[in-house]
Amino acid sequence: MPFYVPPKEHSFDIDKEPNYIVPVIASFSTKGGVQPLYFQFDEKTIKVMSVHWCEKKYNAFHFECTAELDGYIREVNLTFFPNENRWFMKPK
Repeated sequence: MPFYVPPKEHSFDIDKEPNYIVPVIASFSTKGGVQPLYFQFDEKTIKVMSVHWCEKKYNAFHFECTAELDGYIREVNLTFFPNENRWFMKPK
């Protein structure tokens, strides 16, 4: 059985452009809640490790998340616009 290796405290390479439209796999509750699980950026699938906070404002859900790719951790903001069915990602 392999041992658990915690992710490294270093950022993976995401450009510093303001916003990107990204595909997201999310979990939706029967009460209208939503939580991102994975998103794709630069043809790589990135796992959302945790959501620090979520705020619903102006018909959008704003998430501050910790994401992991190839053992590196990065803080990202994801915004979901349900009326447009679009997700936007902004690196921190």
